[in-house]
Amino acid sequence: MPEYALRGRLWAGVLGAVLILLLMVVPAHAALPVQGAAATADYWLRADGDAPLLRGEEREAYARRLAAKDLVHDLINTAETRAGETVRAQIREAAQGTDRALPDLYAEGQLLRTEQWQAVCDNRAIEGIGATVTAHPAVALRRADVRLLPTDEGWFESPDDLRYDELQGTVLDPGEAVLVLHRSQDARFAFVETRDYRGWVDVHALAATDWKTWRGFAAPEEFFTVTAAQLSIDGRLYQLGAKIPGRRAADGTDRLLLPVRDAGGQLAMREVRVPEDGRLAVGRLPLTRNNLMRLAFAPLYTEYGWGGANGGMDCSSYVQNIYRAMGLDLPRDTDMQKRACSLLPLAGLSTAERYALLADVPPGALLFRPGHVMLYLGRDAGGRPLVIHDISSYYEDGEKKYIRQVVVSTLDFQNARGTAAIDTLDAVGFIAPAP
Repeated sequence: MPEYALRGRLWAGVLGAVLILLLMVVPAHAALPVQGAAATADYWLRADGDAPLLRGEEREAYARRLAAKDLVHDLINTAETRAGETVRAQIREAAQGTDRALPDLYAEGQLLRTEQWQAVCDNRAIEGIGATVTAHPAVALRRADVRLLPTDEGWFESPDDLRYDELQGTVLDPGEAVLVLHRSQDARFAFVETRDYRGWVDVHALAATDWKTWRGFAAPEEFFTVTAAQLSIDGRLYQLGAKIPGRRAADGTDRLLLPVRDAGGQLAMREVRVPEDGRLAVGRLPLTRNNLMRLAFAPLYTEYGWGGANGGMDCSSYVQNIYRAMGLDLPRDTDMQKRACSLLPLAGLSTAERYALLADVPPGALLFRPGHVMLYLGRDAGGRPLVIHDISSYYEDGEKKYIRQVVVSTLDFQNARGTAAIDTLDAVGFIAPAP
């Protein structure tokens, strides 16, 4: 969508009486989280909410656009060889600046030392990459961290922090297909390309395989989708939206195909019966507004996890997992998700104008503020615009409060300067067109 079609309709709604009403129904301070009926999926379901938001060809065109921008990666159709110069650049980019100068960070409660930092950077063995690189197929055996640099040591902004590791990029689900592009000097880490990221993974979390078997995990013909916040199967932890290959057995039961390593260290599969607890769906769910609401509320109150740490999700992976459960792969990080959307900029608008614009924004739109993304629910019976998001912290009268969970909230929560979230929004992002 080159320019969102609702712009004219939205501005037409900016009437003085409506603005006054909206400002009256939104209190100056609102507790997090909002509770009651509005904090349930059923509250937001609509009689017309089961209509598809994107047709198959629209979904495919959207995926192609994101791949062309390198916001997501089409692993199935990627070339098996690439220039060494490209891989070197990708390794440097994956560090997200942590390799440019000694960062002011702490490891095990002590300031990072120059030699400590340099050793980790050198462990990338970038200079050993040749003129061409051949990608090797592999599959994650368990939930595994994807790191910015090849180390499992946490680097934190304060000496007593254990939750916000600056080197934590994202996580892999068990059975997730990756391409191995390089190995660290100590051979403990593999530099991989995933469907949405590039970074370093513990080699013990991966199993090598042939291309045919790998494609059975990368693009299985039959599979199940996790529709709960988390699902533990046979000791493996999956999160919302994860894809698990499966098949119908000779006895008529549905089986999941789980990744294991055989005696030779190669990928093999173990079959287990599909749990009958309603937390798995056959294939992807239809992309509808009602499914958006159901999936958005599935992880309500679950623990926040920076970069997927502690078995959790952060704000952008929460949004990503909702949409991937319906077959739409969004980029992993907030800034990239913003680039994947058609945007309605909010810069320069007053508080009243911002609330008026939200009146016609469809549920499921993304609200962006610096470093954070939220899923818009709509207005409740009292006229309040509400969002659902995986939030780490907010401020109240200058005091930082950690909440660290998926919650429903108004847009009144504050930043460190005391500015309400509504006034820190820089854009509304649209993925599917309005009905």
